[in-house]
Amino acid sequence: MEEASLQLTFAFIGIIIGVVIGAFSYRVLSKDQRQVSNIQLRLLESERQVAELKADMSSHLLDTHRQVHGARAALDQLEQRLKQEAGAWAIASDALTAHETNSLKTAAQEPLAGEADASEDHPPRDYADGQNGTLSEDFGLREAADDEAAQAPEPPRY
Repeated sequence: MEEASLQLTFAFIGIIIGVVIGAFSYRVLSKDQRQVSNIQLRLLESERQVAELKADMSSHLLDTHRQVHGARAALDQLEQRLKQEAGAWAIASDALTAHETNSLKTAAQEPLAGEADASEDHPPRDYADGQNGTLSEDFGLREAADDEAAQAPEPPRY
């Protein structure tokens, strides 16, 4: 009987240990599952926001296209009116067309203000010409010292 009692005790202890291990693993796996579901919810929210932004951008671009089309139509209308008034004042439309093409050519041929200055400006260098490739500490100072020595008259000797 003692052996049967001992086996029953081991079986009971084994069942309790199995229940504890099962509860612990369920708890751990449950946390992972909650994290996965939270990440999926955040992903769905982000996708919804992206879709909303795309819809807003689409409507914005469509509105901009309509405004540009309206501006072009207004410009065409203004050009027609200008030609009509020039005809009423007996100004040759050829002169208007020539003036229009000349102004476009000059605008295209003029360099931008930044382009002319960019060719004159040079960024500071951290390398030297020649084989060494690195600047010495007195780079640029030797020439100034040589020039000063050449320009300074020698003091008279007595």
